[in-house]
Amino acid sequence: MKNKKTDEKSKTTKERIFDVALDLFSEKGFNAVSVRKIAQEVGIRESSIYNHYKNKEAILDAIIDYFMLELHGGEISEEKGTQVIEPDLEDPEIYLQQGTRMYLEQITTPKMEKIWRLVSIETFHNEKIREFFKKELLETPLKIWEDTFQMMIDQKMIKPLNPKILAQEYFSFPIYLFFEYYILRYDEDFDSFMDLALDKMTDHNEFFLKAIKNEKK
Repeated sequence: MKNKKTDEKSKTTKERIFDVALDLFSEKGFNAVSVRKIAQEVGIRESSIYNHYKNKEAILDAIIDYFMLELHGGEISEEKGTQVIEPDLEDPEIYLQQGTRMYLEQITTPKMEKIWRLVSIETFHNEKIREFFKKELLETPLKIWEDTFQMMIDQKMIKPLNPKILAQEYFSFPIYLFFEYYILRYDEDFDSFMDLALDKMTDHNEFFLKAIKNEKK
């Protein structure tokens, strides 16, 4: 507890505004939180907020900017494609393990979990966040997995199936887990998304590989 208090004291006012706003937005939704409420929780005057952020929307923009930096810091870019694994490896299981690890690492820090929760709430009535969600959670990962499965097919690691359908089938399970945790069961007693997802993703990978992997001759 002492270390936590020390960390809080070491934060700038702008950082404390950011953190408090994220806590409130992820709990109540963006529209339900006022600048006055944020200021009260931080322990400053409402007018002081505007010394650091132009308005409430600017705080949300800062949260999304932070999210993007963190997300792409550990993610495969579309340009890198399937280069996450050494090209001479021949076991498709390694690719799925890597994908699982990256997916979970992107959304299992406390701050990132709160932002994912915020994104899942605001998707329903915020066009900017809906487009962001569609691109970052659906379109980009699906393209990466399609390229990955095509590479596995080219190297005869897996059966010659449609790589786009494989990507959709494979990635639909992580999307289900996301929906289960961030929408249906978010308030239940989980330490993190990792606890919920890791075993399920491991079982999913094993099941999926049995269906698509080429049998060794």
